[in-house]
Amino acid sequence: MSTTIYKVDASPPARAVLMVADLLGIKYNACDINPLLREQDSPDMTKKNPMRTVPFIEEDGFCLGDSHAIILYLFDKYGKPEHSYLYPTDKRKRATINQRLFFDCGILFPALRSVMAPTYTGRLTELSKSMVRNIEDGYRMLDAYLSDSMYLADDVMTLADLSVITTMSTLHGLLPINSTKYPKLMNWFKNMSEKEICKKINQPGADQHVAGLKAFMENNKTNQKSKL
Repeated sequence: MSTTIYKVDASPPARAVLMVADLLGIKYNACDINPLLREQDSPDMTKKNPMRTVPFIEEDGFCLGDSHAIILYLFDKYGKPEHSYLYPTDKRKRATINQRLFFDCGILFPALRSVMAPTYTGRLTELSKSMVRNIEDGYRMLDAYLSDSMYLADDVMTLADLSVITTMSTLHGLLPINSTKYPKLMNWFKNMSEKEICKKINQPGADQHVAGLKAFMENNKTNQKSKL
């Protein structure tokens, strides 16, 4: 049985899946998709993943989209006892990890997506006040989540941290974390950024993502000025 991960390295959700796959020792085939060219919209890709998002995985005809669902599936299928720290069996810890994953899916990443969409379609030149407010609100909540533990759901790194750090790495590149307002979040971010898995997989893709978004914004600004 072979696993194929459809991804693009700049994508935060794809980086989360790639890091989990690496930690679990999964041998997989990587298939790059260019979202800007809408390669995920082809009839074949749409049939496999009706959400038309990146990443998604395929295993012998089984297809699964959404990075949060994917990393839970990969852990459930490929996780060994030595990986239990990523998703402990304790029901309350699992519930907390799930909540943080839902937070990333429902609040944090949408704040980033609201920046990405108008940037890539040529409309956004800089973060709006409402975008900054939504991102800052996400920072505030994360800082509060870190009040009782070093990591987002436990005293060790879990799937929640691996998912959230990918979104945060791009957001921090666009709107740096204020260490005075959010000291716990800043400490967590620095700690996660020093993890070898993050240096290996997350940071290169995050750098690419941030640089691309900033370049698009500058290009949008130039184009809009030329039309005046």
